[in-house]
Order: sequence, then C-alpha cells, then structure tokens
Amino acid sequence: MMENRNGLAVAARASCAATAVERAAALEMLDEVVGRKDQRAPEAEVTLGADTQYQDEKFIAALRERAVAPHVSEYAKGKASVGKNALNEQERTDPRRSISQQKRKLIERVFGWGKLDRPLRQIKLRGLQRVDWFYRLVVTAYNLMRMGKLIPLPTQVG
Repeated sequence: MMENRNGLAVAARASCAATAVERAAALEMLDEVVGRKDQRAPEAEVTLGADTQYQDEKFIAALRERAVAPHVSEYAKGKASVGKNALNEQERTDPRRSISQQKRKLIERVFGWGKLDRPLRQIKLRGLQRVDWFYRLVVTAYNLMRMGKLIPLPTQVG
C-alpha cells in the first residue's frame, strides 16, 4: 500500500497468490494504516486506487463501509464485463479517481526495484511468515532509498 504524494510504501504484506486473500489483506492493511471510519477525523478523506482484480462487489462494499472512496480500475466495456464493475456513477466521476489511477502504478516501482538485481527476484526462503518478513524488509529498504532522493541536499553557503 502506498501513499500518493511521495511514493512511499506505508504497508506491505506477503500473502497467498489468490485474489480473495489479496483483497482481505488489502482491507486489513487499510484498517491498520488509516483506521476504521469511527477512528478517523470526520474531515479526513481517504481514497484507494487498485487494479481491476479488486473490482469485486464485496471489496467495494467494504471500502464504502469504511468511508474510503474506491478508485478501482474497471473492466473494459463489452459482453464479458457485464455485471462485473461494482462502482456507481458518483465513484466513476470522482475527479480524484484519475489521479489515483495514475499514482497506483507507483507500487510497481517497489516490485521492480526489489526484483531487478535484488533478492526478490528469486526468494530462497520457505514459508509464508519468512517470505512476509523478507518482503517487508525489502520494502523498507526501498523506502529508505526513496527518502534519500526526497530529502534535498544542503546548499553550501560561502
């Protein structure tokens, strides 16, 4: 899970490669990071950009229940997509949605950075708990590298 302003990962979790499990993990991370609706300030507006695999009625309903604007990409229009898109018209026309759809690609940088010539390319650990620990370590390293680029260098006076 990433924040949009600086491209830093705010939550990470390895899970089984199943869409239902990934959706459940996303909701758990969302609750950990921004808290439940009753735990946030009333004026706090939260959005969540996600890939098409998160376009599920239960997932979208869970986001609405948490007062999170779902900015999930939709299935392409056509016969195969009939009934699959769960967003309502207000959510489709939200002006923040296009920004979220552009920014959601930032998470791919973390995966690419970790896999390029680093250990995420082929994990040598076994067991979900170990892989999760290792994945969080790699994401933390990415954040440290990213923060180094965000902090301006001091200018010399003289």
